[in-house]
Amino acid sequence: MDIAKDLALIDGLRTGVVPAQPDEDRYRQAVLGPRPWRSAEDCYAYEAAMAERLTERWGEPSRWGTTTLVERAARGEPIPEPWGMLGAVATELRTWEVAGHWVVLTVVDQDAGHPQVHVVVTTTDPP
Repeated sequence: MDIAKDLALIDGLRTGVVPAQPDEDRYRQAVLGPRPWRSAEDCYAYEAAMAERLTERWGEPSRWGTTTLVERAARGEPIPEPWGMLGAVATELRTWEVAGHWVVLTVVDQDAGHPQVHVVVTTTDPP
């Protein structure tokens, strides 16, 4: 696990050095850490370690549960991306607002016991 490498990746996403993937013009994202994880506990520990480093840089994150996003989307309310996608794949988000960007750190665990640490960088404000 190379936290320094992943911190550099996050910086690249923020500055545009790492380009957006196709159809992601409003945000950039990456999977952090090794794949696959030996255990879910290791994945969550890595997310906590990344959050600690980002907190050292940018202060305490805002923490968001995604239940409200899911409920609003279910009522037909349009949720801007990447927030709609994040509401569909994660249950808790840690967010930092940094120089006009939102940096979002979360664990996605939709693949039956194969969690992944994700980072998303966007200029779109949360809904």
